[in-house]
Amino acid sequence: MIDFLDWVARAGGMVAILFIALGFVFREKWKQILQRSLAEDIERLKSELVISQAEHAASLTPQLEQIKHDFQQKLEAYKVSLIAQTEAVKAREELRKTIALRYAEIEFERLVALERAAGPITSYLLSLAIVDVTNKSVENGNQALDRLRSLGVAADEAEMFMSSEDRVLIIELQQRLLAVASDHIGYQKPVLTQDWVKRSGLLELSCRVHTSLKQRIGEIGKL
Repeated sequence: MIDFLDWVARAGGMVAILFIALGFVFREKWKQILQRSLAEDIERLKSELVISQAEHAASLTPQLEQIKHDFQQKLEAYKVSLIAQTEAVKAREELRKTIALRYAEIEFERLVALERAAGPITSYLLSLAIVDVTNKSVENGNQALDRLRSLGVAADEAEMFMSSEDRVLIIELQQRLLAVASDHIGYQKPVLTQDWVKRSGLLELSCRVHTSLKQRIGEIGKL
């Protein structure tokens, strides 16, 4: 009995050492198992993440394509709108040019017509007014009135293109010429004297009107 206990006492150290060794071995094994399991888990998670990202990207592709399609449509619509606006601006500019050109043409035509009516009328009426009474006739009076009516029509049509000063000059010329026609042109009307012509300033007034009209017509011709 004493021998058995003594053997147990001596063997206890060996058993302890054995248990310690076994514990170390099992700990290392568990560490390896855990590391292997952790590595497998990480690889699995990586794989799952890649798959999840791929699935998410695949689910986003139609949305991205729709967004790209919508953006492209909006871009094309904007381009079309921009082109339309540009063309509209060009069309308005062309219209303005056309209107301005036509306005200038009408102004030129009417001022030329006025100048043609006003230019020779003074000398024509004076030639009828200074003839001898025996040579005056009703026909002379009618001719003078026709010229005055033509001048009036031309002045009315060109009025919108004339300055205030030119309008005053034309009206004053018409009034003086009408007075000459009424008093000195027609059957048995008295002869107009050269002295009255000089004193009235009629020729000077007629020259001012003629010069002003020619100047304005020349300015239009330079446009």
